[in-house]
Amino acid sequence: MKLYSYFRSSAAYRVRIALNLKGIEAEQQAVHLLKSEPLIAYRATHNRQGLVPAIESDDGTFVQSIAIMEYLDERYPDAPLLPEGYAARAYVRAAALLIACDIHPLANLRVLRYLKRDLGQEQEAIDSWYRHWVEDGFARLEDYVVG
Repeated sequence: MKLYSYFRSSAAYRVRIALNLKGIEAEQQAVHLLKSEPLIAYRATHNRQGLVPAIESDDGTFVQSIAIMEYLDERYPDAPLLPEGYAARAYVRAAALLIACDIHPLANLRVLRYLKRDLGQEQEAIDSWYRHWVEDGFARLEDYVVG
């Protein structure tokens, strides 16, 4: 099994955590998301989206962190990532999706680059924007978890 990852990617980090919790060894292949030449090669051969993580296994290549973690949990049922019971699993999935859908998209490299390159925002404004949405997202996550 091979995991295509980038050290700054929180989505790839989620998959590395899942692999570790399940005791699954995977070869790590770094994908440099800031350099265009390696990224173009990666897109052509492993993930047309040009995003990380991607994981290659005997079953195929899978992308998107939540889908990869669900694949790992179903393919390797020992040390399950989700709790028993449909209600408990729904609760955990909602927390995971709060991170993956509400926080991560606003704080990822593509969005931050767009703010700077295409909208001409200064770094101070980008940092403020980033901080606002990350703090807001984590406050909502904490409220959900503390309940």
